This record gives sequence, C-alpha cells and structure tokens, in this order.
Amino acid sequence: MEEFNMVDRYPKWWFFYLVAKSLFYVAGILSLIFYGIVYITVANSYDEYIIGFGCWVLLVAPFAVNYFIAKKRKQKIQSALAEIKATGHFNPTKESEAWFFWKNTYLGFDYHKGTIVYIRIYPGNVMDVIGFDAYSLTRTEVEGSKLRLYTKLASLPMIPIDTYAASNLANHIHAMNNKGYSYNFNFPEIVKQKRQKLESLAGMPVPDLI
Repeated sequence: MEEFNMVDRYPKWWFFYLVAKSLFYVAGILSLIFYGIVYITVANSYDEYIIGFGCWVLLVAPFAVNYFIAKKRKQKIQSALAEIKATGHFNPTKESEAWFFWKNTYLGFDYHKGTIVYIRIYPGNVMDVIGFDAYSLTRTEVEGSKLRLYTKLASLPMIPIDTYAASNLANHIHAMNNKGYSYNFNFPEIVKQKRQKLESLAGMPVPDLI
C-alpha cells in the first residue's frame, strides 16, 4: 500500500468543515437555543411547534453524530490495541492509558517493559499506529495544553496532542527515558510488522512510517 503524508490524513473539505464548525459554535448554538425556546413556549400552531422542535434537533444532531463517529473509532482503536497487547510486549495499567475520545487518539505507557503506543484515527480515515521504546522520542515540548512529541520518523517527525495533561504526559516520557531500560526485542518494529493486520481490523489505511 502506498505511503501517506500529513495532507492525506485530512480530506480536502476539512478546512471548510472547520469554518462551518466555528460559525456553528459562534452563532448557530445561541440562535437555535433562542428560537427553540421561543417557538416552543409561545407556539400558537402545530407548525410553530414543529419549528421549535426542529431547532432543538438541529442543535443536538451535530453532537450526536460526532459522538457516534468517535465511539465507532474508539472501537477500531481498541481492536488495534488488543492486537498489539497480544504480542506480550505492551500491557499498560488503566492508570497509564490516556484516551482522547473526541480526538480519536490513544496514548499508553507500559512502565514495566518500557514501551509506548500511540494510535490516532484522522478525519481522512487514516490510522497511525506507532510503537515506541523509551528512547524512540527525541524530545517533547509543552505549550499550555499542547504536547508535541518529536520522533525519529522522517515521515512523521512530530506528533501533536492537545490535552490539559500535557505536562504530566511529558513528565512520564522523560522519566521512562531516564529509567535505563534494556531490550531484547525491537518494539517499534514489532508494531510496524502488524501494519497489514491492523489495516484489516480497522478497515482503513495504516501508513508505513519510515
């Protein structure tokens, strides 16, 4: 399968979606709430009641659709994660796993084996699945709620994660980097060799990162 770059991870219409989403948050939500209340509370006819009800449907529908999509993608991530855990080289506790539900992203740490797994499904239905050992990440940057992970991958040199726990995650990575793990297995390569199986499980491309 051909390799994917960062542009391929986002569909061409993604910019217009972000613009529409911003407009909805700025003006759409307040307008729909206002008209939804007005039409339902002072409705003098069936048509006015339907308009009011329609406003509430339009208000809730985008969140419901996004929740359904995020839930389905989490299931795909869980399938990929189960395949990686089956190797025996990654078995994190629940406390060492970070799920970013609305970002369709997972980041987990196995402190005993010194392994890290990053999984993300992008809007273009492309899934990154990357295994790291304690020395795979060259550095981290934290800027407020933004965490940047710098890798040794030429095709994906930086991984951005937006989370309030950015500093905490960076601290865990730094601690693992200084713990002095020794390996008799190549975890990044083990995960990479699972790529075709993961594509089959998720039903979407998993880029062959180099």
